[in-house]
Amino acid sequence: MKKGSTHRRPIPPEDALERYDWDKATRGRHASRFPKGAHAVVIAPELWRHFGTADAVNDGLRVLLKMATLAKTRSPRQRLSTGKRRNVA
Repeated sequence: MKKGSTHRRPIPPEDALERYDWDKATRGRHASRFPKGAHAVVIAPELWRHFGTADAVNDGLRVLLKMATLAKTRSPRQRLSTGKRRNVA
């Protein structure tokens, strides 16, 4: 049986970014790939296993929102009265 890797990447020192040349860097280079008006949200790994795709998460949230809206707008069910009351001895 193989042993798991125990090698960890060392944490870079605070001045590690100084060795890079930032003159040609452009801000928002990949922004065009991100849908306009979308927001990034981090999903917990145990929840992500149940959904698997962003579309599945969105569909699940839509269903939940619809159920919450319906529960809020519906009036509470009234008890059906038969007109007769039970006499308790």
